[in-house]
Amino acid sequence: MKYLVIAVLALVLGGLIGRAIWKEKPPQPVDPVQVIVTQLKTHAIIEHERQLAIWYRACPSVIGKTPQIFIAWPAKLSYELELGDAQVTRSGSVIKVHTSAIHADEPSVPTDFMDYLSTKSIFTFANEEQLVNHEIGKASPIARYLTSYFLANDPSLHGDFTGEVQGLVQHLASALDVKVTEVDVDIPTPPVNWPKLPKLELCEGSMASVNGLPFAKIESGYTVPVRFKPTPVGQQGAAQEAPKGIASLYGAPKK
Repeated sequence: MKYLVIAVLALVLGGLIGRAIWKEKPPQPVDPVQVIVTQLKTHAIIEHERQLAIWYRACPSVIGKTPQIFIAWPAKLSYELELGDAQVTRSGSVIKVHTSAIHADEPSVPTDFMDYLSTKSIFTFANEEQLVNHEIGKASPIARYLTSYFLANDPSLHGDFTGEVQGLVQHLASALDVKVTEVDVDIPTPPVNWPKLPKLELCEGSMASVNGLPFAKIESGYTVPVRFKPTPVGQQGAAQEAPKGIASLYGAPKK
């Protein structure tokens, strides 16, 4: 009898221990910061673009009278912000987000849309198609230079990325029912690789322009950059629309 009681007590005790072990545990509270980090990394990449219109007058040195070539072409600059290594912290109702730097992609120059009309002087002994193709070949190097210039000098570019990250975090915080009064986004200043401008044989007294702003001129026979302040996207108006390119060869410059 004594051993039977002991066996029953052991069974009861084992059942209580098993119940305690296997009993469903209450759900752990969700860490909103961790959810935001996960969602940011899922979002992966934010992209922004800048549409440009570039034009200039070239007066290449040829045998005979020097022709004028008017070049105009569109370009699209692309930039990315990767969120895979984003860091998020929360202090009260303030969320801070630290990301990697913005980086530039290869610019798009739709040379297929470039065309030209020739009305050159009969005293210009040069192949007009070669002259125009030579200028069109400078489009990609110019676009790469402008890609770096906008990355370094366009504050609205940084603002666009900051605003999108803030909006994404605020949306996530609202979905998680987390009170947020401020989202502080830290995007470090990117290192800029400055490609050289190609040699432009600009007509005397003229400058190369982007969206109506001069960006290059000739000094002592060399092509030198001209500093300009990029117009914010919302204020560019018609200049923000990608134009159709044209290259026109239209005679000798006036003396």
